[in-house]
Amino acid sequence: MLMVKEGADFGWPYCYNNHEKKQKLLAPEYGGDGTKVDRCAGKEKPIMAFPGHWAPNDLLFYTGNSFPARYKNGAFVCFHGSWNRAPLKQGGYFVAFIPFGKDGRPSGKYEVFAENFAGVAEQGKPGTDVNAGKLDLASPGDAKARPVGLAQGPDGSLYISDSVKGKVWRVIYTAKK
Repeated sequence: MLMVKEGADFGWPYCYNNHEKKQKLLAPEYGGDGTKVDRCAGKEKPIMAFPGHWAPNDLLFYTGNSFPARYKNGAFVCFHGSWNRAPLKQGGYFVAFIPFGKDGRPSGKYEVFAENFAGVAEQGKPGTDVNAGKLDLASPGDAKARPVGLAQGPDGSLYISDSVKGKVWRVIYTAKK
């Protein structure tokens, strides 16, 4: 997740962000070897990073009033799921929530908001566990659903769309009594 400002240089296409090392590295197609910084030194870093190939397809800043106050102005990210993580397991078939502070930056780690779209349980806790978001899914084609889009209803509900069967889920908040 990038905060783009006029004149910002993120190093693309020569550099990529290694979220585990929290470092910009030279891409292999430009002579990188997974450790070389080279021309990537000093390039802008993301304000939040996610594992590769989770395919974030949509971003929505929540402005509604029906969810608890902590969601206000936070970001929902719709991860469509991986397709080429071999030899790693598939991952990223969920919707995350990222709390944002008044400075326009994330104020905490991302958290799973809605999951199990693929129809198989994810391993680990995203943001904290090395097995985060990994699925026992042989192929992305085996996923029962793949979240692809987000929308906010006029009543503050959240809509999540799917690219496999064209489903749309409506998420509403009901306070515990």
